[in-house]
Amino acid sequence: MLCGTAFAQSTWTEFNNPDLGFAVSFPADPAVGHMAVKAPDGSDADETLYAVSAEDALYSFAVIDFKNAVVDGTAEVDRAIAELRQDGNITLDLPARVNSNRGRQLSVTGNDGSHSTIAIFFADHRLYEIKGTMLASSADPVSGDLIRFQQSLRFTGDGFRRGFGGQGAGPRPDLQGRGSGRRFRQQDTQPQPATPQQ
Repeated sequence: MLCGTAFAQSTWTEFNNPDLGFAVSFPADPAVGHMAVKAPDGSDADETLYAVSAEDALYSFAVIDFKNAVVDGTAEVDRAIAELRQDGNITLDLPARVNSNRGRQLSVTGNDGSHSTIAIFFADHRLYEIKGTMLASSADPVSGDLIRFQQSLRFTGDGFRRGFGGQGAGPRPDLQGRGSGRRFRQQDTQPQPATPQQ
């Protein structure tokens, strides 16, 4: 179970992963987990999940790297959105763009009473999902920290000019975690604290 790192006082720090081509600001050091998934064509792919949890919030960022697969990125974003509909009511669904890469920005009211702000992108053969969730127990269900987290995402490297669509995404992994809809299976590596890179 990937629960992330609990924190008492937020100290937002940018984590930069040049290998996966992103930078995201978290309110504390995230836990990191990995798992293997299959693309629709049967090829192997890797998912990396970063997560930070608080008493009433969860911040998660997932990257599925389908560099060895050939699939439709737009269809994979649609698939991810369809899965969100199973977890609650999508109250906002708008086009989004980060560093010229197109995606979707969503707000979801969960079946459990939670509130999430989410963005999903497909770029450079990878599916990215950034999700900030305030749990039903939160006194501030529409906290500005959710938007701050979601909008902190930026893509790095020349490979991100291709945008949304093209090659590289696959089915979503079977993961479950508090507020994230994810669970690492037993063969997955255990979450480890991430190290910020400037």
